[in-house]
Amino acid sequence: MEELLNFLKCIADENRLKILKLLLDGQYCVCQLQELLDKSQSSVSQHLSYFKELELLEEEKSGKWIYYSIDRSVYDSYLARLISLKASSLEDLNLAELKNKIDTLDTAAEIKSGSKGGCC
Repeated sequence: MEELLNFLKCIADENRLKILKLLLDGQYCVCQLQELLDKSQSSVSQHLSYFKELELLEEEKSGKWIYYSIDRSVYDSYLARLISLKASSLEDLNLAELKNKIDTLDTAAEIKSGSKGGCC
């Protein structure tokens, strides 16, 4: 679950989403990404570090340059986990505590008839 959350945090940033799209379509070095995004080298490198932490990057060294692209197998794995979220149980997602709370949650009718004066 934690890895999936980190993936979503990674792509939730506009610049990282742009980088993701660029790197899904081709290989770019930091200086090319700088130019395309109109960002500093340090900013681009910092954004790439999110992808590196998730092992989403493939690197190809050519002379003194490193060209980056997205590792499609890792990317597809994150997408598959997102798609299968509905089919996963709360226990599979390490959310057993939430499952226990759901099991003991009062129904809306019970809340409405209680002395608290209603739910929402």
